[in-house]
Amino acid sequence: MQCERSGEYKPPKMKKKPNLQDMDTRKCECPFRLHGFFEKDTKDWWIAMLCGIHNHELAPKLVSHLLAGRLKEEEKKRVIDMTKSLAVPKNILTDLKEKTKKV
Repeated sequence: MQCERSGEYKPPKMKKKPNLQDMDTRKCECPFRLHGFFEKDTKDWWIAMLCGIHNHELAPKLVSHLLAGRLKEEEKKRVIDMTKSLAVPKNILTDLKEKTKKV
């Protein structure tokens, strides 16, 4: 496993080359790495830290994080049900926001 910010940004292949100076990326070649392995004899999982250093600031909260922005299973089902009943997307979003406020 590695940090989501490890590696180098590779722009998508396009016919027209975008101006790379205008593009922003999360990638910063972070060296953080973990290696997990399963030992068959004892049936245990082990994790080894290959490099425990990040070369960037860690986010204090998950606000605007890619994983935090995903819908949960119950929310996905709610969106599907409301779409089948021909609800307007604006109303679906409002309904989801109200449900998360209550929780």
